[in-house]
Amino acid sequence: MLRHHLASLRKDDKGAVAPTVALSLIGLIAACGLAFDYSRLAGLDTELQNAADQAALAGATQLDGRANARSRATTAVSGLVANYTRLANDEGGTAISVPTVTFYQNEALTTAANSDANARFVKVSVSPRTAFYALTPIVGSNNSGAIGALAAAGVKSSICNTPPIYLAFDPSRDDLTRLIKGT
Repeated sequence: MLRHHLASLRKDDKGAVAPTVALSLIGLIAACGLAFDYSRLAGLDTELQNAADQAALAGATQLDGRANARSRATTAVSGLVANYTRLANDEGGTAISVPTVTFYQNEALTTAANSDANARFVKVSVSPRTAFYALTPIVGSNNSGAIGALAAAGVKSSICNTPPIYLAFDPSRDDLTRLIKGT
């Protein structure tokens, strides 16, 4: 009787799909895990680069050639980066440390500025961070290693060596139109 049941199980092909699905699920879960961890890595890289870009622009706005321009620029960079702590993939949620700020005289960033008067460009380098993986430690990779970001910005002269005008207005009240028309 037992032999008859074993023989009938061997001939029955109704459950043949289950092993195939089980094997394909391993690959599907692995691919989903890699995609999830890559998105964490890409998100951290993007947020670090955004912080560096915004900090460089904040520093460049202070480079007006007047006294204490480099000091004001460094304060603007440090203040902006210290407030930029919403990194999505930081295990401890710690703030970005004070970035490295370097001033240059030329756009190629080859001649260092040695005074407030000739500081025209700022280069900001934020400290590296590490993305901690959630699903791929199984394959032996627990983190991304150091990911950093670098950005440079500067002030160039425009028509008649006049700096650009920054306007703040309320679009619902149409302040910009009145300002341009002089009303």
